[in-house]
Amino acid sequence: MFSAFFRRPYGLFVLAAVLAALLCLFPVSADAPEDDDPALRAAGPTPEALLGVPAGADLSERTASGCMLHQTLCYAPCGHSVQHRVALPAALVGLSRQALEKEIGDVIPGAAVTGFSASEVDVSRSLGIPCPLHWVLRAGEDGMLQVMQNTTGEALTAVRGSDVPLALAPQEDRAQLLADGLVFDDVQALEGYLESLSS
Repeated sequence: MFSAFFRRPYGLFVLAAVLAALLCLFPVSADAPEDDDPALRAAGPTPEALLGVPAGADLSERTASGCMLHQTLCYAPCGHSVQHRVALPAALVGLSRQALEKEIGDVIPGAAVTGFSASEVDVSRSLGIPCPLHWVLRAGEDGMLQVMQNTTGEALTAVRGSDVPLALAPQEDRAQLLADGLVFDDVQALEGYLESLSS
């Protein structure tokens, strides 16, 4: 009777299915290395162990080649801000967020990381100079007032001198002219101030 059953084309398939079903009824255990902590034994091997990565390795996301740097420059004296995107400096490529936060101050002074991904890093910087839309009048080393402007986005540059000495400025303005300078919203206001000193 059984020999006739196995001669049929589907006989072996039925037998295999019955054996598979019987095997599913028995519990299976795998031998694993013993561990002192039962909670760790119950959790099973870590993903790092399965991948062959040493325990404690940093698997966090890292900045990739071609990563962009999105900078927000905040100008404290005028309250304005400017944003621009540039390529991430090469010294910061391949870093995790934690490593980047440690290194960025050496590459971009005063920068604070506000966003992070492999393709874009967001930073903000606060600068103690006005934005490029303003004019600054400051005393030069020769004692004459000079006109300065933020031409690079990150530093004040003398754009022209004047023939007005600091001594002609009102007493209440002199300390400011010697330190950070007086900030003007437009060139007409600046010229009006200079004319008032020289008249």
